[in-house]
Amino acid sequence: MEDPVDISYYIGAEDIESLKTLDVPFDNQVVSIDLQEELLDDPSDLIQLLTEQSSPKKYWIIIASAYAKIGKVEQLMKFIKAALGLAYFDNNDRITFESFVIWLHLQNVNLGIDKEHSLNLARQGISKLTFKIQNDRDTRPLNSISNLLCSAVLNLYDSNNDHANDIAEQILKINSTNAFALLVKAQSLLNKSKNYAVALKLFQQVLILNPMMKPDPRLGIGLCFWFLKDEKIAIQSWERSLELDPTNVKLRIFLNLAKFHHTFTNSLSDEEFLDNYKSCLQELSKIQKSSINDSTVMLTLAAHYFAKGDYDTVQKIIQKIVTSATGSDNIIKFSISSSISTYESNVLSQCATWLGRIEFNKSDFTQSSKYFQEAIKLNDNDIVAKLGLGQSQYNRGSLEEAIITFEKILNSNVNCLEANYSLGVLYSKQDSIKKKELAILVLERYIRLSTNRGLSSTKEPVATNAYLILSGLYENKGDMNQALNYLSKVVEARKHVDQDAPLEVYNNIGVFNFMKQNYTSASENFQLAVDKLQGAEFKSPDGDLLIDLPQDLKTTLTFNLARTKEISDQDEALTIYESLSQECPNYFSAKLRILFLNCISDKKTKQEIKDEIDELLQLNASDLEIRSFYGWFIKNFAKKVHLLPDADTTLQKETLTEYDSHDCYALISLANIYCIMARDTKGAEEKKKKYYLRSIELFTKVISLDPKNVYAAQGLAITFIENKQANKGLDILRKIRDSLNDISVYLNLGHVLCELKNFGKAIENYELALARYTDGNDAKILSFLGRAWYLRGISELNLLYLKQALEYAEKAVEASKATSKAALLYNVSFIQFQIADFITKQDVSQRNIEEIEEAITGLKAGIDTLNKLSTDEDDRHLPYPANYLKTRASLGSTTLLDSLSKALEETKESIAEIEDKIEKAKQLRQAEEEERMREEEEKMRIIREKEQEMAKQRLILQEQAQIWPKKADQTRLSASAARNNKKKKGGAKGKRGKGKKKNIIEDSDEEDDKNITDESDAETNGNGKRKAEEQTGGRKKKKPLSSEFINDSEEDLDELFEGDEE
Repeated sequence: MEDPVDISYYIGAEDIESLKTLDVPFDNQVVSIDLQEELLDDPSDLIQLLTEQSSPKKYWIIIASAYAKIGKVEQLMKFIKAALGLAYFDNNDRITFESFVIWLHLQNVNLGIDKEHSLNLARQGISKLTFKIQNDRDTRPLNSISNLLCSAVLNLYDSNNDHANDIAEQILKINSTNAFALLVKAQSLLNKSKNYAVALKLFQQVLILNPMMKPDPRLGIGLCFWFLKDEKIAIQSWERSLELDPTNVKLRIFLNLAKFHHTFTNSLSDEEFLDNYKSCLQELSKIQKSSINDSTVMLTLAAHYFAKGDYDTVQKIIQKIVTSATGSDNIIKFSISSSISTYESNVLSQCATWLGRIEFNKSDFTQSSKYFQEAIKLNDNDIVAKLGLGQSQYNRGSLEEAIITFEKILNSNVNCLEANYSLGVLYSKQDSIKKKELAILVLERYIRLSTNRGLSSTKEPVATNAYLILSGLYENKGDMNQALNYLSKVVEARKHVDQDAPLEVYNNIGVFNFMKQNYTSASENFQLAVDKLQGAEFKSPDGDLLIDLPQDLKTTLTFNLARTKEISDQDEALTIYESLSQECPNYFSAKLRILFLNCISDKKTKQEIKDEIDELLQLNASDLEIRSFYGWFIKNFAKKVHLLPDADTTLQKETLTEYDSHDCYALISLANIYCIMARDTKGAEEKKKKYYLRSIELFTKVISLDPKNVYAAQGLAITFIENKQANKGLDILRKIRDSLNDISVYLNLGHVLCELKNFGKAIENYELALARYTDGNDAKILSFLGRAWYLRGISELNLLYLKQALEYAEKAVEASKATSKAALLYNVSFIQFQIADFITKQDVSQRNIEEIEEAITGLKAGIDTLNKLSTDEDDRHLPYPANYLKTRASLGSTTLLDSLSKALEETKESIAEIEDKIEKAKQLRQAEEEERMREEEEKMRIIREKEQEMAKQRLILQEQAQIWPKKADQTRLSASAARNNKKKKGGAKGKRGKGKKKNIIEDSDEEDDKNITDESDAETNGNGKRKAEEQTGGRKKKKPLSSEFINDSEEDLDELFEGDEE
């Protein structure tokens, strides 16, 4: 059996039934009153029944509450007034009834019944009741808390959230489990700080304390979870609350709005969206019938009718809401009462926003601005109104005001997608470079926010216009890679919604790829654009069909496609150009490309091409494109068609004076001519300087007309460099490098850096040009690298650098496809001569035999090369006259080769001497080492002998140490025996005894002397002094004995001399 889902789940089915009836004691009986069916329109009978029985307060309150639940307010007021007039109720009971009336007024405010009047009555009632409670010490705490709660709720209606929170805190100090006070605190937190996490905990605490609390805390729990982005649990909370109270209209509204949200954000198909949207509207219609004046319901309906374009119905709905909130039907200027709540102010703000949107759609941007401003006054957090105001300001031409409005939005809502997008678009329309940089910053932030929007929801689709604007901004900055990247994202974004990008996007992608020399990709994109043109129709903003536009676009796209074919298939390109010329005879661009291809392919003679150009020029003398091409033709082929040397100058001056004084190509051509004239002027420095200054003026004029003309900038840089202002030229070339993707920039940078003797950087630029723009076998660039390495080697006196120069010069010869390689061969020979000369000037200690031999081989090869070049029959391509080459070869074969051979011999001799010295030094060192070893061995031998001798001495001492104790013992025994004999002979004559005594002493001395070293014995026995001294009564001092036996010897001597002392 399933658990019940209504209130009986918490209090049981029996208690549910008991709540429907009231048992009132009557004359020892019980009268049961059905609180749902038996409450009469006239409560007089119930009043009489309760009055006669003097029924306690609780019966009156229960019946009054039942009247309140069924909406019979008049009967309720009559019933409570009767209770207040009864004498048997005390002051506390009357306070309870008065508090009940205040709660009734607050309920009417909540239900929207005469809000203003009900709020005033509630304020008056609370004020009177507060005065009574403060002046009556016997007031029950329950009544005091009830009045405080009324005051807290009233403060919530008045948007005094801080005061309401203070009252709730005051009550919670008295009773920390007061569920209603917790609800007030949670609601005040939601209204003021939007602290959803803390408010959620409070609502959950109320739910634990009282699961059947009215109002239901589950409603607040759902709101907190919704704003914490956990929509699933929010909906579950509201659904559970609705199960417990199916009549709660607010819950039904919340669930309906949640379903609308799900429909708009998670519908996977149009069919699913329509089904869900219809279901939402049906539910909304049911809610509207049960709650006609609910502003949330009416605003939702207004949104629906606005989407349908039924603006009249929207205005009627808005007027109804405004009248209900303000009491006025003036929707042009809202009459704001000071007593309206924050909620009502927000509702009115939305009303003003909808009216502003209506006027915006009607293109009345002035009136829409007024409505949006009114909405912002009512609710400063109304983002939609602020966005609408910014859009209105822009559409009425107030661009600066619109920018300020969107900037204010971002200051407080930096993650607002619409504000970021709108502000980025507006910034991009400004002329300021700083504003354009801000446009890039803001639009890229908009894209990041769109792709990262939400955790579980799908990504917000990015407006393709944002990609297009960013591409244009990066193009203006000269960053073609980023420009191309954003155009590619347009194609990807369109594919995500199963749509294709416009053909203009494919054309632009093709152009960028062409500029990056990705010709295959460019051709593919141009072909895609041409294919998309088939069957396409174009209309003007007014809806008119543009008949000629498809053909015009086809001509342009076909021309672009042919330009890419020039690289891979010139014949196909010619075919396309000829086809275009037939379709559009006046399309001179195609005709000029045909002439250009003929010039470089030799399919026609140069005279025939000149005749065709002259014909074009006669028909269209003012066409600057034709004149520019003619100038290029004269510059390259003037001699072949027998034109005067100054033909190019004449043409460009004619263009500037008679057709367009601001033609950039003519100005650049003329500037180049002056630069060449200055370069060719020899000796006359003033004249040369004048030509350079004139060239600089012309290049500067082009840059003033077209600040992004990198060709003019590069020409200016070259002119500065040739005019001995290399640093200025270098600065310009470095700036151009970031804008112009052309090999000439890197080559010019290499040239100027070589002039400035910054060879390392020059080599880097040459190598970049070689790697990035060629296949690595460009003879010209390899020659430049050889020259740079040669100059570096000479400057830094480094043979390795000269060898590197020779290597590049040889590679240039191998890579050259020219019919004559005389100049390149001369370069190789020249470096070989320089290497030979460099080695001859080297110090002998720095030379290497292998390097000299290589140099000799190279020099001989160089001499052979010069001899061959000097005997070449076709001497037109020789870098120098044949006689000079012969002289140089002769010099090499005599002087230089001899010097190199002599250097080789000197080096060999030097090396031999060095090796001989090294060998002698080695021998000397070896002899010294052997002598040292002998000395060491001798020292070791002496040490070993000493150690052996000391070992022998130690052995002797050890033996003596073992013998001496035995002798000492014998001496003591002899002395003891002598004393004993003396005592026995004590009666003898003194003189004789004295003589005997001396004999004993002498014997004793003789025995002791035997214990002394050999030296003592020798000394005593040698001269006999000891015996003589004893005979004369003297005593010789004894030498010290070994420390191991000193003490024993002294004791023995003491014993021996005891008789003398006596």
